[in-house]
Amino acid sequence: MPEPEVLEIRFDADGEVDPDGERALHATLEETEPTDLLIFSHGWNNSPPTARKLYDAFFGEVASVLASHGAPGRKVAYLGVFWPSIRWSDEPIPDFEPDAVVDLGAGAGPAAGFGPPQVFDPPPPPDAELQEQIRAAFPAEVADSVAELLALLEQRPDDAAALDRARELVQTIAASAGPGGDGERDGEPPLAALPDPGNTLFKDFATALEELQVDTGEVGGAAGFGEALGRLWHGAQEVLRGMTYWQMKNRAGVVGEMGLGPLVGRLRAQHPALRIDFIGHSFGARVVSYALKGLAGPPAVQSVTLLQGAFSHFAFAAALPMDQNRAGALNGQQAKVIGPVTACYSKFDSAVGVMYPLASMAKGDDAAALVNPAFRFGGIGHDGHQQGVEELTLLRPGQPYDFNAQKLVNIDAQRVVREGKPPSGAHSDIIYADLAWVVVSAAGLAR
Repeated sequence: MPEPEVLEIRFDADGEVDPDGERALHATLEETEPTDLLIFSHGWNNSPPTARKLYDAFFGEVASVLASHGAPGRKVAYLGVFWPSIRWSDEPIPDFEPDAVVDLGAGAGPAAGFGPPQVFDPPPPPDAELQEQIRAAFPAEVADSVAELLALLEQRPDDAAALDRARELVQTIAASAGPGGDGERDGEPPLAALPDPGNTLFKDFATALEELQVDTGEVGGAAGFGEALGRLWHGAQEVLRGMTYWQMKNRAGVVGEMGLGPLVGRLRAQHPALRIDFIGHSFGARVVSYALKGLAGPPAVQSVTLLQGAFSHFAFAAALPMDQNRAGALNGQQAKVIGPVTACYSKFDSAVGVMYPLASMAKGDDAAALVNPAFRFGGIGHDGHQQGVEELTLLRPGQPYDFNAQKLVNIDAQRVVREGKPPSGAHSDIIYADLAWVVVSAAGLAR
């Protein structure tokens, strides 16, 4: 079956839509008269060419599922959202890069089978192109600090004073971070901005890599120091990755609320019979979720499907476990959706299950409970909406879902979302007919 044509719309970092693109979109919808529009937003680690491949591949699965199991009389259009995000060069897309494919449920992890676990090479320092993108992602007032930190990560001197300097730079950069949590805690500085004479933050991130079977070179380092400095430089790099996550997470919310939501409002005004559905991957799940905040009036979106979402699993919660007087930042926004807001998640997504909670904890985003950091700062792509949300089984195409008029729904997708390599794991392993079937069913497009 030929790949479906994917329309495109672009937003800048402030959520401003490309006006020519919007005019072209309205004209195309007027000419082709689709009954349904599926809107997909990519996540943090996508360059435009990679995002385009992602849309072509996933919408190709959707089109195939519709050909076999779609309701008659419906005409579906496909729209890919493009927004300025960063892709770290060591965060491969396993669906498109075969060397990144490792079945994390069949021998890669520390609990798997017999014999020694597989050990992975550590992420390399950012290359020149990525360094430029990282510098551009941060506010101008910390540009010099970001540049100096990048230089240290490239050199990784065997010198404790240099590592201490890196921690000072992290404090400076972290102090510039704006809000961006999904159940914000006001008035407290990011943990990464606080004094840390023992480099505990770098140690925590290095330990997380090692628990994912990444070789950090624990032996060696400068003579006379109790901690191998090479190991801590790996931790320092993951802290910087986490701080770029903060920037992309903040930006995703802005693009959704200030850009995509108002655009959908205008689409509904000009094409009132059009049914619209959201799909988001990674921080793109945050884009489409925050787009609900930018929508006014009665329910205007048919469904929302979140694939390995990289934002708080308490975002839609009516009350936070640690503070029953506070709600998640998106509490009540599901009322703007006619059908379900479905979170597809997998325990093999180590980007969201391991590294994202650490990054959120370092920033101080507070949207969870006092049980443990992984739960307190956990991501929706690791364990779904919290709490008391209906759990459905991931079905194969043709098997009917019963969403039972539930607004918030969880689907454990680990049966298919299981391939990748640390530190991201199976975060981008989403090109499957089973996940396309979730979208088709939630959108009411199934026969």
